Amino acid sequence: MSDQTSTPAGSAVIVGGARGIGLAAVGLAASRVAAMTVLDLPEEAPQVGKAFPGARYQCADVLDPTSLEKGFALAAERGPVTSVFVPAGITLPAPLLEVRQEDAQRCLMINIMGAVNTIQAAAPHLAPDASIVLCASVAAYTGGGYIGGPVYGASKAAVISLTKGAARELAPRKVRVNCVAPGTTATGMIGDDPDVHAMFVERSLVGRLASPEDIAESVLYLWSPASSFMTGAVLDVNGGIRL
Repeated sequence: MSDQTSTPAGSAVIVGGARGIGLAAVGLAASRVAAMTVLDLPEEAPQVGKAFPGARYQCADVLDPTSLEKGFALAAERGPVTSVFVPAGITLPAPLLEVRQEDAQRCLMINIMGAVNTIQAAAPHLAPDASIVLCASVAAYTGGGYIGGPVYGASKAAVISLTKGAARELAPRKVRVNCVAPGTTATGMIGDDPDVHAMFVERSLVGRLASPEDIAESVLYLWSPASSFMTGAVLDVNGGIRL
């Protein structure tokens, strides 16, 4: 009997895999995919290589389609791309009435157009039955209020809508598109203020923050044959912080 929880033995690409949830996914995928390519801005290839020996690292900007196209072409040298994860994004805590226009535009562009650009760059290289996973947030349902303000929440709500539209459009190619919606996760995005952490822990029904690995495991599930009947879905991984 095949292991339906294992990820495809193909070529995986993580856009934003040099830190946080993305890096956790790189590490967890090390024994489950044949090849890994990480696309990100900072030069953190040694850290990526430690998580997944043999992983390729390519500098890419989600707002630069050419750099993404080069990154996916590099990944495809190892075979058709079977798995894509896009955790790249930024937060924006500013209140709606105080947010600067340039900051709002940057947040919306990176979080929404970054995902659009990634899907477009990936499309020519996707294997049949490939799985794309985007990254939303619990803030998509609440209009912010956790680690980001209303503009951040709106950007993540747009990611959920994009997931559904992309799933519909790519279905004839047998490509699935889903997304995860993490709750508060112990990454650099929420800072290191213990009082803030305690507040989030108090809101969580499971009594702790998510680890990056908690979220990464859900991504690998959506990559795996075990989720083969899921597309256009949102997987809430929030510890009951929102019911």
